[in-house]
Amino acid sequence: GIDISAAQAIIKLRDQLSHQLGTKLVIFVPGSASGFPCEINISEQLNTARNFSGSHVCEDMDQALIYAEDALIATVNKNLLYDSIKGSFLSNDQKDIISIEDEKSHAIELLFRKCPGESRQVVEKFLSYFTRETYNKGDVLWKQGTKSDSAKLLVSGDLISKLEYEAETTETISIGSVIGESGLVQGSNRNSTVYVLVDNTVLFSLSSEAWEIMKKDDLQSAQLLYSIVVRYLTLRVQHVSNRIFETRCLPI
Repeated sequence: GIDISAAQAIIKLRDQLSHQLGTKLVIFVPGSASGFPCEINISEQLNTARNFSGSHVCEDMDQALIYAEDALIATVNKNLLYDSIKGSFLSNDQKDIISIEDEKSHAIELLFRKCPGESRQVVEKFLSYFTRETYNKGDVLWKQGTKSDSAKLLVSGDLISKLEYEAETTETISIGSVIGESGLVQGSNRNSTVYVLVDNTVLFSLSSEAWEIMKKDDLQSAQLLYSIVVRYLTLRVQHVSNRIFETRCLPI
C-alpha cells in the first residue's frame, strides 16, 4: 500500500502542477476500482474536477484517455459532448425514461449507433428478436466458462466484467454496449463473469433460440449481429490497454 507521506506527496504534486505550472487538468490512474491503496482516501481528495478543470481520478488508462479527450473537445465546443452513450460511461447519467415505449425507443437509438448505414426500420426489426430483462445489484448475468446462450444490450444501469481465472482484470460496461455477442455467434463459452452493480438495471436479450430463428428466416437482421461482432473484435484488437497490459483482447 501507499503510506501517508507518499499520499501527501501525490496531493502536493497535484497542487504544484495546478498552481505553479498552471496545468488546468490533472488525471490520476490508480489502476484499481477501489482507488489508491492507502489508509486515507486520496481519491476523494484528488477527484475535484469541475468542467474539466482541477484533478480527476480514473480507474484505468482507457477511462483516463476518454476523459482527457473530452476535456480537449470541451475547450473547442462543449456541445459536442452531449452524447448520451459517452455521458453514461463517464458519469453514469441515465436518460429519463418514463414508459416502456420510451425505453424501447432508447434501445433502438443505442443499437442504431452500433449499426451505421442501416435504416431505422432494419434496426427496429433486429430489436424485435430481443426480450426485456431487469436485474438488481449483486446479480450475475453469467459466469466465466459457462455456455453462451444469449447476447444482451445494456439500456440502463451499470455492469462490470471480470476475468475470474487470469489476472482478475475488470472492465466497466457502458450503456449502449452489446455483450455476449461473440460467444453466441461462435457457440463458445463465456470469456468473463458479468456482475450487476445497481438495482433496476435493464437489458434487452437475444436468446440462442431467437438467434437460430433469425439466422434461418431473417438474414438481414442476422447480418447486423455479425457486423457488431466484427466491430467489437476490431476495437478490442486496437484497445489501448492491450499495448500496455495485454489484458483486454477478449470479448465480454
